[in-house]
Amino acid sequence: MRSLVFEGRTWATYEELRTRDKRLHKALCSVLKEMLRGDPSIGTGKPEALRHSLSGFWSRRLSQKDRLIYKFDDNYIYVFAIGGHYDQF
Repeated sequence: MRSLVFEGRTWATYEELRTRDKRLHKALCSVLKEMLRGDPSIGTGKPEALRHSLSGFWSRRLSQKDRLIYKFDDNYIYVFAIGGHYDQF
């Protein structure tokens, strides 16, 4: 089973969502649980491998405009960004 690693300010963003946007926080929790239980490259939120300068990263939709940007290996899922579109990453 993999473990989550929150990079940079992503943990603070995760905590802020609890009060600021409960619907987005619920969607994020659901996606994270799904990724921890199975293959992070398939499932809810239309996972897609990013290209060009973000090669090696993956993106999942949390809402129409918000995304989760992450990487994964056999042991960890690294969360790099929550919210906003990956052009802002």
